[in-house]
Amino acid sequence: MGKYTEVEKLVIKVLEARNRILGKEHPDTIRARGNLAGAYRNLGKYHDAEMLEVKVLDARNRILGEEHPDTISAMGNLAETYKNLGKYKEAEMLEIHVLDARKRILGEEHPDTITAMGKLAGAYKSLGKYKEAHLLEIHVLDARTKTLGEEHPDTMNAMANIAGTYSNMGKYEEAEKLETHVLDAGKRMLREDHPDTINAMESLAGTYRNLGRFTEAEKLGMQVLKARSRILGESHPDTIRAMMNLAPTYKNMGKYAEAEQLMLHVLDASKINLGEEHPETIRAIANLAAIYKNLGRYTEAEMLEIKVLDMDNKIIGGDHPDTIRAKASLAATYWNMGKYVQAEKLEVEVLDARRRILGEKHPDTVRAMGNLATTYGNLGKYLDEEELEIQVLEARKNIFGEEHPDTINAMANLAGTSRNLGKYAEAEKLDLHVLDTRRRILGQEHPDTISAFANLAVTYKNLGKYSEAKLLEIQVLDARERVLGVEHPDTLQTMINLAFTFKALEQELHALRLLQAAFELQCKILGTAHPMTSQSEKALLQWNCELPAFPSDNNKSATSTTESAPFVGVAKSCGQVPVLGRKT
Repeated sequence: MGKYTEVEKLVIKVLEARNRILGKEHPDTIRARGNLAGAYRNLGKYHDAEMLEVKVLDARNRILGEEHPDTISAMGNLAETYKNLGKYKEAEMLEIHVLDARKRILGEEHPDTITAMGKLAGAYKSLGKYKEAHLLEIHVLDARTKTLGEEHPDTMNAMANIAGTYSNMGKYEEAEKLETHVLDAGKRMLREDHPDTINAMESLAGTYRNLGRFTEAEKLGMQVLKARSRILGESHPDTIRAMMNLAPTYKNMGKYAEAEQLMLHVLDASKINLGEEHPETIRAIANLAAIYKNLGRYTEAEMLEIKVLDMDNKIIGGDHPDTIRAKASLAATYWNMGKYVQAEKLEVEVLDARRRILGEKHPDTVRAMGNLATTYGNLGKYLDEEELEIQVLEARKNIFGEEHPDTINAMANLAGTSRNLGKYAEAEKLDLHVLDTRRRILGQEHPDTISAFANLAVTYKNLGKYSEAKLLEIQVLDARERVLGVEHPDTLQTMINLAFTFKALEQELHALRLLQAAFELQCKILGTAHPMTSQSEKALLQWNCELPAFPSDNNKSATSTTESAPFVGVAKSCGQVPVLGRKT
């Protein structure tokens, strides 16, 4: 595991020598124990770090007293390890204690007090308490500006933390303004290749990605990767993290081959430098699975996600947020594979765990509720779905505000449920609101805006507005083919939706040929057993019964040579035309 393992071995030798020469309770021995805990943290051995840090804190409490600076530092170190273990409530309690002690002993304006305030803000963010975090971070920024000046690195870091909270709250434009300021100051005061400047560049790239400005995100992400490769080397953890952050940008741009290649490189580097079971290695496996999911390679994604879940259960335990997240990801893959019963089982477990550990109002709990609601819809449990989605929408309005992307997503999902329940006028009203908001905040070309066009088209069809639906779906298909590629599942769903619109407009030949093309791609990408493939096959059977004769390929005009041939691959057994998909 590279230099981290070497550090671990060295610190173990120091600790053994001090134990032998000075005794277990000598301050230098206790300090060595704390250093070993820090080495374990770097190696991702959080349980080992926790055991040592509990001993260090106990010894310092006993020998030095509760309010000695070294005791308070030990408490802060244990709080950091608790965060890594996902024990956010325990971390919060310790950070509150540290801050109170620092205020009492050192005063409100002491640098260590301000640092403790920033650490507590981080704990609040982990618990989804973004408003409380924001208040503390504003205080930290004011104090840093007053004591250190506007352009001191610590002041810039405080500003960067506020920008991160803005991103968590969905205030991406405010985040962008702060991050641009931090980056400009870093370039001016520290130099282009200073670690803090490169970190600022990385944060701004992430915000560009959230804003759907993928080209700008890619450009900055590449600069970060090149700088870290040159300064730190290809195998440094920060360089690997830069690759890991660039991969989702490639994914969003539809550059799936580049994203996959990058994540495979990250995974190999993480295994070599950090080890098979390091949290960063496991995260790399999970990210690779996410790319496979975007490519529609669900079987490969499923295999990786089962591996991630097993490793997380073994290494960090079933209640760690990363383990619960792994379970949620696997549930999403089952959902994509049409395994709705398996998805429901996992999603119920995820929701129960998040309610118990994080509380009812944490954003991750609300997200779990939304995922379960969607699965209820696929299982035909529309009233259960509607009940959950109304709760999700209200919770997101309260936590994030009316225009946060997650709030808008909840509104889009509720519109889909309203469609399933035949409440088409309500669905149209919600869909139009979602589309207007996404256009204004994210822009016309953002993938979420394109999805909003697609959802509105479905509602128009339900209302019998087929001509309006057709215009929207042609737009959506063009955008998805360009961005995602012809074989992406979302592109296939758009082809199917447009085929049904052609059918409703009595443009039978266009409808049949488009559905035929989509069906062939579904067989290739999703497999013949996938529910959506089966639905397409049934529709093709029905349409062939209704229109038994079509022009042969020999009679096609020159202008139609790129069209797929009509479907002739199954026996003509007429049945009911299925309703395909409720959300695009």
